[in-house]
Amino acid sequence: MRFIARSTCALTICWSLLNAARAGGQTPSGPASAASPAPLTATVRRAVVGTLAEQLTRHYVDADTGAMIAKHVRDRLTGGAYDTIVSPGRFAEALTVDLRSVNGDRHLNVTYNPGNPGQRPGPEGIRMFGPPTRGPGGPGGPGGPGPNGPAAIAARRTNFSLGRVDILPGNVGYMDIRGFAGAPEVVDAIKSALDYLHNTDAIIFDLRRNGGGSPFSVNMIISHFTTADTIPSLTVKNRSGHETFTRYTLASVPGPRRPTVPLYVLTSGATASAGEDFTFVLRNMKRATIVGGTTAGAGHNNAILDLGEGFNASVSFTRVMDPKTGAEWERVGVIPDVPVDPTRALDVAHALALKTIAASQTDARWRRMLDLTREGIEAQASPRTVPAVTLGAYAGEYETGRTLSVDNGRLMYSPRPGFLAEPLIALSDSTFAFGAARLSFERDAAGSVRLRVTPPEGEPLTYARVK
Repeated sequence: MRFIARSTCALTICWSLLNAARAGGQTPSGPASAASPAPLTATVRRAVVGTLAEQLTRHYVDADTGAMIAKHVRDRLTGGAYDTIVSPGRFAEALTVDLRSVNGDRHLNVTYNPGNPGQRPGPEGIRMFGPPTRGPGGPGGPGGPGPNGPAAIAARRTNFSLGRVDILPGNVGYMDIRGFAGAPEVVDAIKSALDYLHNTDAIIFDLRRNGGGSPFSVNMIISHFTTADTIPSLTVKNRSGHETFTRYTLASVPGPRRPTVPLYVLTSGATASAGEDFTFVLRNMKRATIVGGTTAGAGHNNAILDLGEGFNASVSFTRVMDPKTGAEWERVGVIPDVPVDPTRALDVAHALALKTIAASQTDARWRRMLDLTREGIEAQASPRTVPAVTLGAYAGEYETGRTLSVDNGRLMYSPRPGFLAEPLIALSDSTFAFGAARLSFERDAAGSVRLRVTPPEGEPLTYARVK
């Protein structure tokens, strides 16, 4: 989570660093230029390290740790660690490595970005001026640069970091969130995505590639899945600005609330900062099942501070914790309820969602459809390898124009001429799932392969191979 205090907006997201959060904290240095930056001098390196050490000592979330990190970079400077570095970008990278080496704080970094200097806090420290719970127009709203600024344009070009929105088999919603954008238009974008998923029976939020962003967007999405009563979700303590506040869920949201729909959140080691905020809060509220890997452990809020000479530093200045227990996720991450390889997390969560939906069904036919679909998804999560020679023996054209082929080790099925071929999921060497239907292969008395199709309802039918 990144906060920057501005005179025009109490609490805003650092736009230029949204994508940097996903890439480990580095930031593009603005518009491309044919001219390379001037080589660094010893004077510049000393000035940057001196200002960096001062900012850490004044503003870092823990005073003793800030002093220790500041001493470390000063010692590295006097020890000659940076003497041969003349590239600003390389100098920023070296400082970032040294900053993080002390306590592993992933929000600490230095970037070279002369076109976009950070803030210079006043004597009162870095201020947040209030909790991010008051909606788009007030403190804690999306804020940020104007709608025609480069950051706003970039946000629109990535659809505000909202990826694929889909309806998975069994009426399970899916929403891929690559980052929590802070642009004003993100409110409408999030509302549109959630409206599309409104009739689903469960929702999966995919945060496996989410490096962070705006706590406003986090809180707005979470609030769609709680009651209208405001609920404390986080407590934030700001050492530098001498502020403490508790964030609450929103009393009103731009769309219908769904306080009981089952939720699942997919995580990985790349899920960081505001992505962890989303995961941490929903888990603590017992509002979602977390599936995947332990998150990054980047649990502080950070400000982007001007170091001079074109350099900025991201400095952690708050602690963020659960209001009830005081627990934090800094350095430890959020441990999933269902730990699995993140590459398998979607299939595992999908199967869990189908099981939950089926358990509440009174319609026996729909429950059977869900169970059959889940069986296929579970098999897909732990794929079975069928020998290539066996798959090849099934390939060909069958009666009524049904065709099977092998593509990259998968058996592909087209039920009618002109239909796209879809991959089958192996349940055994001779039985495969096609959605809720089952395809099995057998041989007749003459040894010829026959295809048997068993729909979820109705009569199983057998088809001879004609080619």
